Amino acid sequence: MNPNPFKTRHSFLLTLVLIVVAATANAQTTYNITSGKNWSAVLPNSCFACTINISSGVTLTIDKNETCQNCVFNGGTISMDNQTLNIQYAGPLTTTAFNNTTFNLFNGAKMTVNAPLSLSHSTFNFNDQSQITTSYEVDLTASQIYLKGKSSFTANGSSSTPINLISNSRIVIGDGTLASKAIFTVSGPTLTIYDQSGLTIGNQNNTYYNWSNYKYSPSYGTPATPSSFSTSTAGMNCGSGFANGCSNPSLFGPSTLTAAGAVQGITLPVILNGFSAMLNNDKTITLDWNTQMEMNSSRFTIERSNDGASWTDIGTVKAKGNSALPTDYTFTDEHPAAGINYYRLRMEDLDNTYQYTQVVVIRTSIVSNISFFPNPARDFVNVSLGQTTGATVTVRLINQSGQVLQERQAEAGSNTILSFPVQRYAAGLYILSVSSSDGFRESSKLLISRS
Repeated sequence: MNPNPFKTRHSFLLTLVLIVVAATANAQTTYNITSGKNWSAVLPNSCFACTINISSGVTLTIDKNETCQNCVFNGGTISMDNQTLNIQYAGPLTTTAFNNTTFNLFNGAKMTVNAPLSLSHSTFNFNDQSQITTSYEVDLTASQIYLKGKSSFTANGSSSTPINLISNSRIVIGDGTLASKAIFTVSGPTLTIYDQSGLTIGNQNNTYYNWSNYKYSPSYGTPATPSSFSTSTAGMNCGSGFANGCSNPSLFGPSTLTAAGAVQGITLPVILNGFSAMLNNDKTITLDWNTQMEMNSSRFTIERSNDGASWTDIGTVKAKGNSALPTDYTFTDEHPAAGINYYRLRMEDLDNTYQYTQVVVIRTSIVSNISFFPNPARDFVNVSLGQTTGATVTVRLINQSGQVLQERQAEAGSNTILSFPVQRYAAGLYILSVSSSDGFRESSKLLISRS
């Protein structure tokens, strides 16, 4: 019986379509980010099998909730503020990898990881109340995860989804301040520490929570059975005289997980009581911090950023060195950038090891870029709003009795100029009050002359 030629041709075309669709679905798409960009401008909202190459010194900002399946990130910096990155896999179990990448998360940003995760020569900084939740294997190789502020890391997979710290990798819970309440919760997976890697719990308000034992092995991949250590009943830094009562399996700092089990003490050179920034009337910014204790500390390097991702050293302050008494420090940034300024301290030890503090954020007012002319004024006065953007400015003309004579609003930027007619006002002193939506106010005297 001869086959139906139409049916045979239809079957062949269907097979060809399926092959093309499968090939397209498995194709790897490469994106090269060579200048600072928002994710939404250069990458799809749901990125499948993407290789994302970020040039050195360049920041990719995740500006919306995004999803990445089977992705690889190489180099550069990623910044995310109050958004969510969903990491998943599609098809066979596939690892999402970050290689030589710095990832900074702020203001409640979230990483939800439903795929194996690999960090190689990378640093993840979780600030404020940012979170990472994983349910698959996590491998750190020559990498660090810093949990600062009230951030959290929750690993809730199974015993077959381990967390491996390899090649001097480290997880640091806490940023050195007593206000930090960062927590690392391990519920199901096995934490294994290799070689000189480690986990540090900063102070009595920072928590490592794990009912199961952690393991230690001197070398990754060796057949030797790792040593096993319980921390569920350690009872360190809790109870009477401490901030928290003892509650298994919580392990509080200062403490460190080592090759011999959990021990009192930390590797951080400094324990901070606080770190703050204040904008001064002369537009400078003063940074103040106080150490509760110092151990072989060398200096504080002050770093500033305009985006929370790329940092520049702007000064150093010599540390006291060794002290069990509170010590106050201060530094003034004489030339802050217009807009938002991010600051952090790099607390350096005598052996050149270091730890970062939490990030403090302060906005310099756009008022510093505003001017008015002429002064004295006769028929009108012009108010120039400068070239900064992103804020609403309210300008008021006020007489000596406090009465608002005129009020105008505008968006700052592009050299916007507001003109106020003053012909009908009597000669004398008046006030030009300028306020911006970031809460900053400034007033200047205006002379109206009739001569």
